[in-house]
Amino acid sequence: MSTTLPGAAQRSSRLPLVLLFGQAVLGLVVGVVWWAATRHPATWMVGEPVVTSTSVYPIARDGVFSVLTGLVGLAAGIVVVRRAGERPLVLFATALAGAVAGALLAAGLATSLPPTNTENAAHVTLQAWVALLVQPFVVAAVVALTTLVQSLLDWTRSP
Repeated sequence: MSTTLPGAAQRSSRLPLVLLFGQAVLGLVVGVVWWAATRHPATWMVGEPVVTSTSVYPIARDGVFSVLTGLVGLAAGIVVVRRAGERPLVLFATALAGAVAGALLAAGLATSLPPTNTENAAHVTLQAWVALLVQPFVVAAVVALTTLVQSLLDWTRSP
């Protein structure tokens, strides 16, 4: 008796691990992109040229971090909704764990890249640590809203 799973079943059994480690790896990519984009913020990130003072940089950095991690969370939430399969809670839990890991890795990597002088306006650091929760929140929101809408549609279509 063979213990190998058919192709589709084997892919679906690997999906939770792909979501977990995929978001962690994407966290590293997001960290580098965030660091590169916010070391010297462009005018479009911090507002008009009149208000581009160094006091606005932390808000712009946290906002860019939130947008980047939110996009990764959106993609992960869509994967969870589309590929829930037989074990949706396992997939959802690993997606949330991967989202937390990805956000932590992104923030940790970007803050460890040069310049390390925290007095320098070009130092990339996260001021609002609640921004770390954007990615897991977006994953949960996508899954919750999609499930709610699907349940309501099923309820209205039932006889």
